[in-house]
Amino acid sequence: MKNPNRTARQRREESGEVVRPDTIIVSSGKYGSSDQYTRWLMDRLDCDAIAFDKRNLGYISRYKNIVWIGAIRDSSINKIGLLWQNHHNFGLEGKKIIVCGVGLGNPEDREYFDKVMRRSGADQGLNSSYILPGRIDRSRLNMLDRPQFDKFLLDAKRQYGEETSRLINDRAAVNYNGIDASALDPIAEEILATR
Repeated sequence: MKNPNRTARQRREESGEVVRPDTIIVSSGKYGSSDQYTRWLMDRLDCDAIAFDKRNLGYISRYKNIVWIGAIRDSSINKIGLLWQNHHNFGLEGKKIIVCGVGLGNPEDREYFDKVMRRSGADQGLNSSYILPGRIDRSRLNMLDRPQFDKFLLDAKRQYGEETSRLINDRAAVNYNGIDASALDPIAEEILATR
């Protein structure tokens, strides 16, 4: 994702607003769904965003609200462990942290939700958690990711159970695209309530 903060900063300057935004979004995806959700949410909240890069992750300490949007890989949200490992170093105590996983399972399935959040370390009640509907286009997978994704599909039953495994495999077979800007409504409302 190219630096989206330039457009957010430009919009704020044009409107005469000089205050720094209170919210930053960290996008930790691989094939674009997390980036798309990040752009939509950034536009709605007029906030900053960064693509995940562990060298720049410390910047999040400057913000009151942190939204992490990452792909669900092997039942865990991509790279989220670095946020928890550095929670104290980044001075995140008392800040609002919203964790969002983007995946092929049913966001309304409580068992799927609980498993992903538990494996992501986001089930401790210190933050808010969401699962956003994702997409897959197998033709966009690179040579290294194709066998890994096929292995994930074979292993999905063990990871998620019969019903979720069947849904994920069915969606992968048809290059499912479930991304939807309206899935961000509760997240935007939660941030706006803090302003």
